[in-house]
Amino acid sequence: MERPNILFILTDQQRKDTLSVYGDLQCETPNLDQLSQEGHVFENAYATCPICTPARASLQTGLYPMHHGMITNSYNYGNMIQELVDTPELLSRQLEKAGYQIGYTGKWHLGTGVENVKNDDYIQYYMKDIHFAELTLGNDSVPTTVGYTGDDFPGHGFGGHRYEQFQQYLKERGLENKIEHIQTGFYNGHQAGVVTSGVETTIESFLVDRTKTILSEFKEQNEPWYFQLNFWGPHEPYFVPQEFLDKYENVSLKPWENLVDESPLKPRIHDVKRGSMTEWQDLEPIVKHYFAGVSHIDYQIGQLIAYLKEQDLYHNTVIIFSSDHGESLGIHNGLFDKALFMYEETCSIPLIIKETQPQQSGMIKEFANSCDIYSTILDYAGVSKEKYERDGKSLKSLIDKTAIDWPDTVVTECSGVGSVLFSQRMIRKGPWKYVFNCGDTDELYHLEDDPYELENLIQTESYQEQVKLMRAELHHWMSEHRDNLIFEFEKYL
Repeated sequence: MERPNILFILTDQQRKDTLSVYGDLQCETPNLDQLSQEGHVFENAYATCPICTPARASLQTGLYPMHHGMITNSYNYGNMIQELVDTPELLSRQLEKAGYQIGYTGKWHLGTGVENVKNDDYIQYYMKDIHFAELTLGNDSVPTTVGYTGDDFPGHGFGGHRYEQFQQYLKERGLENKIEHIQTGFYNGHQAGVVTSGVETTIESFLVDRTKTILSEFKEQNEPWYFQLNFWGPHEPYFVPQEFLDKYENVSLKPWENLVDESPLKPRIHDVKRGSMTEWQDLEPIVKHYFAGVSHIDYQIGQLIAYLKEQDLYHNTVIIFSSDHGESLGIHNGLFDKALFMYEETCSIPLIIKETQPQQSGMIKEFANSCDIYSTILDYAGVSKEKYERDGKSLKSLIDKTAIDWPDTVVTECSGVGSVLFSQRMIRKGPWKYVFNCGDTDELYHLEDDPYELENLIQTESYQEQVKLMRAELHHWMSEHRDNLIFEFEKYL
């Protein structure tokens, strides 16, 4: 059997309900809608952690953050490992050994490199006195140091606009990226702006151009390829082309169903991520920029799919689309960004898998997580089960309907973000969701009755048996997965 090409498209901080297959938001994504009709849609997919570096490291290692060591964003307090360690088990190394050509472009955020750290103003200002082991050992991690062909964009990137490769792309084409920054109306320093120089001058257009270039080179060889295209958006800065912002200019967006949260039983730690805006009239312009960013990325994905069809590659390419985690955008009384709260908008992720022969299919309801994506890619590449099953399982078995004893729970972990260290575990089973907030108020929600997580049932007398059951499920998961937090959690049992 001929091994397929594999294209993995990953967005950054995209809410799954921006896709019509998951929700009814007023966000236009015609190309991803079409992909969902031809592929398999996972209804209950979750990030291993609602933070960029940990979730992305899970995709490259097949491990939960507690096991790969990148438990918060790189070069943040509390992170154990700052640069992704090059091991034979990495996705890239396994694919390389399997005979795949492997390529990568776009956001990395799994390493910055010694010289880049030395020149990073933020790290030098706030962390210059911290002696990171990676800097002493010289353990740089960027895509090309772990086997990928393509582009190295060290660090976070903050939208990718400053990288030399993007500037060179513009220069070679006689283009200029012009952005009109919006100074007011965006909370807590979040940046937004309008790209007035045309779609072709955007970072998203550059990434798709790079993908086409590398895939054209791969096509000349006789070996199958794996390529990972990583958009910086729709994560802020919300710099979107005028053409796509215009789509929402005269649209009145519906406020979030959970814009106002009157529950007295919400963890205090949430306040760390609460912005200065709670009124929809103030939040709506932010959401419009976000939706415009999603629509623009959808357009660029459409351009890439058209290229695959033109090059007669589409029908021999498995396409996987997902995001590292979600986004809040003012839910629950003005929460912004992600981490430190475990709501569906930030923990659940979109996940679509289109196989080589497109087919219409319904939702796959079984739970999935970021580690499963790692296993699935390697399974399609022909890697043996004992090599690809680490903390995850191949979703291909769900698609093929050959799965045996598929887990009936899924867990998302968090250990804090920035300079805030805080341990959390979220577990789903059936319609129930329990969140262990170590040292703070725990949470229990029934997602069928309360999909917007407005009523925390953790202290409701009639649900105390359910609380015990969910805590027992989490304890069992912790034991099976060697979760070191189990010792603290046992105090709750």
